[in-house]
Amino acid sequence: MELMMDQEMIPCPFVYANGKRCPGHITRVEAYKADLSWDRQQDGSWKFEWSAPRSHYHLFCSAKGNHAGYGRQDSDQMKVYADRMPEGLWQAVNAGPGSHPGASGIGP
Repeated sequence: MELMMDQEMIPCPFVYANGKRCPGHITRVEAYKADLSWDRQQDGSWKFEWSAPRSHYHLFCSAKGNHAGYGRQDSDQMKVYADRMPEGLWQAVNAGPGSHPGASGIGP
């Protein structure tokens, strides 16, 4: 399984009331109600572990962020469950914390 390349953009799933699709692409994914833990290993190192969220993932768009207007809640169109996540995005999410520098350490 190969991770999606940087140039591959996942289109924003948001559709406006007039039927027009948002021209943006996904730039961020947040997991809601996911368990994170750090366990000290016998060699003194720390191991970071995470679980799939018990709820949903929330997508953020390059054009409109969370597609919530001022004083409004996030759009349900930007919520996605694991079984409906685009394949390329699912692969990136499942690459886990080791997919970017400093992700497996403790603290900032």
